[in-house]
Amino acid sequence: MECNIDKSLNVDSVALIVHEDSYDKLKLLSRVSVDSTTGAFIFDGQIEKPCVAMLKFDNDSNAFMFVLESGETLINIAASGVGITGGELNRDYMSYLKHREAIMDERMELLKNYRQLAAPDSMINIDNERHMVMQDSILADSLDRVTVSYINRADAVGRIVFDRYVNTLSPRNL
Repeated sequence: MECNIDKSLNVDSVALIVHEDSYDKLKLLSRVSVDSTTGAFIFDGQIEKPCVAMLKFDNDSNAFMFVLESGETLINIAASGVGITGGELNRDYMSYLKHREAIMDERMELLKNYRQLAAPDSMINIDNERHMVMQDSILADSLDRVTVSYINRADAVGRIVFDRYVNTLSPRNL
């Protein structure tokens, strides 16, 4: 697995941690230094089957979760986000994150429009308000449905989605 991290993030070393099958234990697989001139680092080795893994940086940031799977994987880490190429499960996970982000962006735009219409110097009629509430409800349900569908996959991607996003689900959709 090859990785590149933006030098502006000031990371000297990175730990690769995996969840063991029982998922109640973490195991440190390796710790490597980051090349100070390029921001590159590499983890080498073999795995028996895909598993949930994390990259934990020495600067005490939050760990980044991904699927450790066989094959060539490239992870690019920047201040603006993380990108992963290689491996079907990681492509699926990135697809989920993009879908989630698109829905969240729509909800934020809807909220922005609602705030503009509800501003003290504006007027919002009850029909417009109902329409906006209905649109938000549809988007929230869509987000819940896609999240639950990934969780129900019962694979490494589903486990990551469960860990990171189960608390965002509406109780009515559980």
